[in-house]
Amino acid sequence: MKERTGIERLVNYLFTHQEALRSAKAEQAARMCILDEIGCGIYGSRTQEGAGIIKTAAELGNGGDIPVWGTGVLLTEDMAAMVNGALCHIREMDDVHYAILHTGAVCVPSALAVAQRCGSSWGQLLWAVTAGVEVSVRIAEGMDFLDHRERGWHGTATCGAFGAAAAAGVLLGLDEQQMVNALGIAGSRTGGSWAFAADGAMTKRIHPGLAARDGIVSACLAKNGITGPHQVLEAADGGIYRMMSRQYCLDVLDAVKERAAIEEVEYKWFASCKSVHSPYTAAHEIFKRHGFTDAEKIRDVRAEVNQSAIEMAGGTYRRDSVVSAQISIPYGVALGLMGFEGKAADYSEERLRDEKILAVAKKVRVEESEDMNRLRREEKRSAAKVTVQWKDGSTDTETVTAPKGSMFNPLSKEDITGKFMDLAGGIMGEETAREIACIALKSNASDSVMEITEILKRKK
Repeated sequence: MKERTGIERLVNYLFTHQEALRSAKAEQAARMCILDEIGCGIYGSRTQEGAGIIKTAAELGNGGDIPVWGTGVLLTEDMAAMVNGALCHIREMDDVHYAILHTGAVCVPSALAVAQRCGSSWGQLLWAVTAGVEVSVRIAEGMDFLDHRERGWHGTATCGAFGAAAAAGVLLGLDEQQMVNALGIAGSRTGGSWAFAADGAMTKRIHPGLAARDGIVSACLAKNGITGPHQVLEAADGGIYRMMSRQYCLDVLDAVKERAAIEEVEYKWFASCKSVHSPYTAAHEIFKRHGFTDAEKIRDVRAEVNQSAIEMAGGTYRRDSVVSAQISIPYGVALGLMGFEGKAADYSEERLRDEKILAVAKKVRVEESEDMNRLRREEKRSAAKVTVQWKDGSTDTETVTAPKGSMFNPLSKEDITGKFMDLAGGIMGEETAREIACIALKSNASDSVMEITEILKRKK
C-alpha cells in the first residue's frame, strides 16, 4: 500500500476522528471562538485601518450578500471573509494559540461566509470552525513553529489558509480526496512575512483575511475538480516544511491527542501581541505595589523573555504606528508601570504620542533568558521577568508565567461575553450585541446560521 503523504494523513485523521473532535468541550470552545471573533471584527470595522480595508474591498467589487459585520456592507463570500478576517486582527484582541497562530481570525470569517452561502446549521458551523482550527494548529505543530517564526514567517498567514480551506471544505461537503486537494491548493500559495515590523506597516492586519479568502477559493476549486499537490508539505522540491522550518515531523499531523486544538485556544485580555502580555502584567503588578513612577525616578528596567518574544516584540515602537506599539515589549512594560490597563484604548494614536510613556519605554531593556526559553519550549508558556531599579538604589522584580487569558489562566465564559459586549455593544447597540451573544452561545445544533448573519448585516 502506498504510504500516505502528510496532507493525506492529516485529512484522514480529520475524517476518522470527527466524533472525538466534536466533544461537548470542543463545541463550547467553538462558540466562544465565534463570539470573540465577531466582537473583535465589529470593533475593528470602526478603526481608520478598517475603513480603508472595507473601502478597498467595495471598490474591487460587490454584488454579494455576505456582510462585513455590523457595517451594512455586503460582499461576495471570499471578499467578505478577507475583510472580516482583517478586521478581527486590527487591534490584536483576537484569539491566539501557543503555536503562534491567530486561528479564529482566519477560520471564523471563512466559515461564517460559506455557512451563509450553503444555508448551514449551527452544528455544521461549529464543526467547520473546530476542523479549521485543528488543521491550522497541526500544520504549525508539524514543524518547529518557533524556528518558523524566527526565520521571519507569520504563522497565521502561512498556516491559516489550510485551516480556512478545511473550514470551508466541511461546509461545502468535500469528500476526503477533495479535502486533500483543497489543502494542497491552499498550501501551494501560502506565505506571509514578518517584514511589517521593520516600519510598522499594516500588512499584519490583513494576513488573516488573505488566508481566509484563499482558503475559501481553494475549497471551491477542489469541489470543482481542481487538484492540489498532495506532497505540498514535504516535497523535495517545493515542500513548504522544507522551506519554512529547520525540521519537521509528519507524525504530528495524525497523532491522537487528548483534546481538540480549539480547546487550547487562548482569548486575549490585552490588545497586544501575546509576547507582550507577561511583561506587561509583571510591570502592572509592580505598579500596583508602588503606584505611578515617572521616568525621572527610574534608573533601569529589564524585561527578561524568551528568544521568540524578542524576535516578535523586543523592539521599540514608532509613535505614528499602532502596529509597532502592539508588538513592542518596551511600550507594554511602560503601560504597565504607569498603571494603564493594556486594552484597545491604550493602543490609540493619542496614547502613542504621550511623552511620559515614551520616556519610560526608553528605559526598558529586553533580554533573552534561558529560563524563559525553557518555559516556552517545554511548557508552552510565554513568560517574563521584569525588574525595575529606581535611582534611589531600590529594586522590585515580578515574574509572570500565566497572564490573564493564557491557557494557564483562561478567560471565563463571563469574561469573554463581557469582552464581546465592550467591543460590540457601543457599535451595534447593547440590545443587538446581546442578541448576537445569545445566538452564538445558545443556538441549537439544528438551528440555521441565517439568523445571526441577518443580524450581522445591520448597521447602527
